[in-house]
Amino acid sequence: MALLKDDDELLLNAYFDGELDPVSAREFERRLERDETLKARHDRLQKLREAVRSIPQTGMPAGLQARIQARLDAERRNNNNVTVLRRRTWSYQALAAAAVFGAVISSSVMMTMEQFGQRDSVASEVVAGHIRGLLAPQPYDIASSDRHTVKPWFTARLPASPQVPDLAAQGFSLLGGRVDVIGHNPVATIVYKHAAHTISLTTLRSGQSVPDQTVSGYNVRSWSDPDFTYVAVSDLPGADLTAFERAFSKAAPAPEIK
Repeated sequence: MALLKDDDELLLNAYFDGELDPVSAREFERRLERDETLKARHDRLQKLREAVRSIPQTGMPAGLQARIQARLDAERRNNNNVTVLRRRTWSYQALAAAAVFGAVISSSVMMTMEQFGQRDSVASEVVAGHIRGLLAPQPYDIASSDRHTVKPWFTARLPASPQVPDLAAQGFSLLGGRVDVIGHNPVATIVYKHAAHTISLTTLRSGQSVPDQTVSGYNVRSWSDPDFTYVAVSDLPGADLTAFERAFSKAAPAPEIK
């Protein structure tokens, strides 16, 4: 992916901060529609800002403000060397408290950024699997439009295999399936076709979170049930992937109670 020019980086941050005038903002939005590199950077920065804003806010402990005010009032009543020493002690205490507070905040920010990066990495790996499938002679290891063939094929190769519903009546034809590797773990990927577009539906362990986004020009849409997290990748418009999600969720049998 090409690097952004310095001017574009400044414009992007000014756009997020609301510092562009209406005419400049509209022109920048038109550029976002045309420039995939700039749009990808915009989406990543927006998600990072949302992640940072989601960090829980910790209020001041009860009674701390009163103790600080009492300490300051006591120091104001004294003008001797003891007062100076106390002020210095307070300064050291304030610096120590600020250091601890800064460490806590920095830790929270780093944890949030790490989680954001992990989710972004999973999406990139899933998209990479989709691209490899498109570049291969065929995007599947088992070619079949029969779900009773594809489902057992997954069962024989993976610890857990997903349901493979037949969605031809909804406009999504089953082509087959393949095994991808995400984070060193083999996972099932079901391959569907809609018109001339291929859809890779990768199944991850339940509980993983992958935000909807665009990676390298491909749309990524994710949803979950008690057994799996599903990540659909295609060059289809977002509305078509939403329709695919609804069709899959409605057609897939309810998870078995264990």
